[in-house]
Amino acid sequence: MRSANYIYLSCFIALFLQINNPLSAQKKVTVTAKGSYVSRDLTPEQTRAKAIQEAKKNALLKAGISENIMVTDFLYTFEDNEKFQEIFQAFTSTETGGEIIVDNIISESRSFDEHNNMIVDVEIQATVFKHKKKNDPALKLKVDGIDEYYNDQEYLKFTVTPSLDGFLKIFNITDDTSHCLYPYSDPVNKHWNDNPGFQLHKYETLEFPFNPVFDQGYYLGIDDPGKDVEFNLLIFVFSVKNIPFMEDETVNNIMKWIYTIPPDERVVVQYGFIIKK
Repeated sequence: MRSANYIYLSCFIALFLQINNPLSAQKKVTVTAKGSYVSRDLTPEQTRAKAIQEAKKNALLKAGISENIMVTDFLYTFEDNEKFQEIFQAFTSTETGGEIIVDNIISESRSFDEHNNMIVDVEIQATVFKHKKKNDPALKLKVDGIDEYYNDQEYLKFTVTPSLDGFLKIFNITDDTSHCLYPYSDPVNKHWNDNPGFQLHKYETLEFPFNPVFDQGYYLGIDDPGKDVEFNLLIFVFSVKNIPFMEDETVNNIMKWIYTIPPDERVVVQYGFIIKK
């Protein structure tokens, strides 16, 4: 989904990883790495994102990934919302197969070269996940019906079609909150709960939400009276096995849960939209 005013798609480098030594199972390591980038015709925010990408590449190398790394990242940027931009950037690596989480920006500095170009230097602490297997091209998920913009107090409906039998988790991330949208769970109003063991079937299209409690759709509202706009990111995680998500609903925990699923057993799809009063 794209918007000239609020969202742009920025293609950086994509991630193709070759692992030096065969691994019998998934492995994760924590490393620190530095990255630097010269702005030239980029904005400070874009230059910072590029520097983080360089740090990610260096972190992958330090973690034992082959030097034959071609990295591509797809970064959706919501205008005038730097915090959400960082969240979205972190999630996009799941789509391209880059198994890295930036846990912390240890340091960041800006300077200028002799041509007055800004130079951004960063040092990150990251967790790198290494898998023996690659993505399965037969595993796909098609999502339809999500618009770029919604008005406050509207309702959201969409359809999902998988290429294989499997199980779905949907996470909703805003600049302030993160939670599991599906399967929904409420310990007080249990009649609202979705069946966590529900299996989607190959090539069958299902409209969400299908719980009759939400027959109008998912309610879209801006709770903060001081905000006129809310930026939302939906993360669809489809897996061939029913892997439960049982952690606190933080961005970092969601990312780590995604990365613990082998790449050949999952597909991740992302959609951003904006709610306006």
